[in-house]
Amino acid sequence: MRMTLLLSISVFLPVLASTALAKPANRQAMEKAARKACLTGDFHKGIDILADLFIETKDQTYIFNQGRCLQQNHQWAEAVDRFSEYQRKATKLSASEQAEVEKYIADCKAQIQQSQPPVPAQPNPPPATVASSVSALPPEGPITAPAFGPTANLATVAAASPPGSGLRTAGIVAGAVGVAGIVTGVVMALKTQSNVNNMYSNGYSPAAESSRKSYETWGWVGYGIGAAGIVAGTTMYLLGWSAGKSSTADTRLSLLPTIGHDGAMLLLQGGIQ
Repeated sequence: MRMTLLLSISVFLPVLASTALAKPANRQAMEKAARKACLTGDFHKGIDILADLFIETKDQTYIFNQGRCLQQNHQWAEAVDRFSEYQRKATKLSASEQAEVEKYIADCKAQIQQSQPPVPAQPNPPPATVASSVSALPPEGPITAPAFGPTANLATVAAASPPGSGLRTAGIVAGAVGVAGIVTGVVMALKTQSNVNNMYSNGYSPAAESSRKSYETWGWVGYGIGAAGIVAGTTMYLLGWSAGKSSTADTRLSLLPTIGHDGAMLLLQGGIQ
């Protein structure tokens, strides 16, 4: 019985050895077949063989070879996909190997860019011809142009605008600037007072005094701009309002600069006759 067991082992071991030796030879044959298929243009067959080799060995090199096979057969987009997959799976590439893969990817993308057809230039549209709607003059009387439309002239459009609307709009804008200036002055005054309070509580410092003076100066500037904007805006709005109230009336308004105890000011003088 012991002799039978030894005989069985001696017969089984050569079978295992022959099988182990057959696998590398089979892989070499498959690699040769894949290389031939890629070189002869049958890249689908070459890709399939390389996929079988990868499944059998888990060697990421076969994925790289798929990319090279597709690149050689001008399948640029699919080659970029295979090279990118190789980078994801082969996590231990050296710097030179990584640079080589990046070069192949860049070459494929350049080929994709070159293979795209150029965008044709759009021809300039022909200039539109404006059809004249002016007919022959009637025997008597001028032609009355419509107030709006393709034949409207500037005088008709200007007449449609109410008198004084431009002055009123400018007055509103100037008033808004004046209000913004007043608000700025108030904010600067609050900051000035805050700096004064800090100096009372924390002691005098040159930096705090400099900040206080800056805030105070900008506050007065804001008040000045605000006052000027409000006065100018009110004046322009009143002039526009009076012009719109009666376009045929004789409007006589004037601004008189005066000096009083509180400083310089502007007086609006005049009326509508």
